Amino acid sequence: MSDHHALPLSLTPMPRRRFLQACGVAGSAAMLGALGLPTGARAAKREIRYLNNEPDPNTIAFLKKMAVEYEAASGVKLQIETIPVLETWTKVTTAIKAGKPYDFITFGEVTEPLLLARDDLLVPLTDIIKEVGLEDFGPRALDRYRNELWMYPYDYNFNYLFYRKDWFAAKQLQLPTDWQSFLQMLQALNDPTSKRYAITMPVSSGGHTNWGNTAWLWAAGVKIYDDQWSVILDAPEIKPKAVRTLEHLTQIAQYTPPGLLEVSLKDMLTNFTAGTSAITSYTGRLIHQIEDRAPELADKYGIMAYPGPDGGRSTVTFANDGFSIGKTDNTEEALKFLRWFLKNDKLTDFQLTLPLHYQPPQFSTYKNKRWRSHPLVEKHWASMEVMLDFMNTDKTLIGSIQLQGPGPSPNQGRIWTSDVIPRMYQNVLTKKMSPGEAVDACAQEIRGFTEKG
Repeated sequence: MSDHHALPLSLTPMPRRRFLQACGVAGSAAMLGALGLPTGARAAKREIRYLNNEPDPNTIAFLKKMAVEYEAASGVKLQIETIPVLETWTKVTTAIKAGKPYDFITFGEVTEPLLLARDDLLVPLTDIIKEVGLEDFGPRALDRYRNELWMYPYDYNFNYLFYRKDWFAAKQLQLPTDWQSFLQMLQALNDPTSKRYAITMPVSSGGHTNWGNTAWLWAAGVKIYDDQWSVILDAPEIKPKAVRTLEHLTQIAQYTPPGLLEVSLKDMLTNFTAGTSAITSYTGRLIHQIEDRAPELADKYGIMAYPGPDGGRSTVTFANDGFSIGKTDNTEEALKFLRWFLKNDKLTDFQLTLPLHYQPPQFSTYKNKRWRSHPLVEKHWASMEVMLDFMNTDKTLIGSIQLQGPGPSPNQGRIWTSDVIPRMYQNVLTKKMSPGEAVDACAQEIRGFTEKG
């Protein structure tokens, strides 16, 4: 299905395995049934286990305050546990296996919820999202699996490029429009003798590479699956595009700080704010980092999408963050909580704890006076306008691992969790495998865990 739409977008349903064995809550439910007891018999304790993977102090402080308010209003306690985002999948699945599943879960992208939805371990949120209005959500914000929506998105999590406007001005550089001009720009910005490098780029850092640095693949027109879930990464019409991308990454690598192909998010943030690199990739969290640690850069940065190889539409990636609800004895309480959260505009409060990082996927938020008048939103409105423009798919291609194939599927989750794409990059950039061999190896590995249907 084409994503070529201008704003506003009218969304239509998208017709899109067993990754986990039936365990945990599913097994517990079966045992209660066998004993002749209703599965709701354990729901007397009015408490919601809430797994949060947004560790910012402002967000945590809001959640604690909100929990007190909700308990006073409903008598239901929110037991909030906060973890780093990269630990979400392990924490969720371990809890299920232990028979203590979470009721309300923050996910860092939609592929992981689909793995749970396939095993009937989540409840759909379609009705709640319809109550809000499908048409209010921007392109790619909502994807259906088994004709249901399993996550309520609160952050697009677009990944794009940050650049130093003052360095560009000093070199009289224009924004690149294709890969050749991008490499020429990197060459002009690179100054190793002054310990200034053109770009910090994640290659083998797992989730960061899967999320952001796959943009070059999608910009080049690379596809992993056809409409029947056959792997076409190494097919004659796709492999040359993948090879070209790997060759492009090899060229980019010569303009990175030495030894920093295996970068963390901390490296990417620090290198940019400290003046070690002119370009890096991330989301609006970097703007918060600038405000906190390098306020002198507040008017010296810009953001741009990844250019296409031969011009045309540029590209951003995304891995939208959102809320899901587990199929547990407390499901009904968790659904009531989500409705209360939305009805009382707590979503806006939540987003305003990191207003430049949590990019709203709902058009209505950009008209919300309370959100729009936040001092940081007003101060950095030029950047917000660029982010909003990324939602116009006439100009920008929105790419992601989760968009590969005919629709949402656990297959995409396996691509993400296996780190098969970062491994393809490593094979070329650190292990000196030829791009063609690396593409073949990646395609073969994906075939090994892909299921059709």
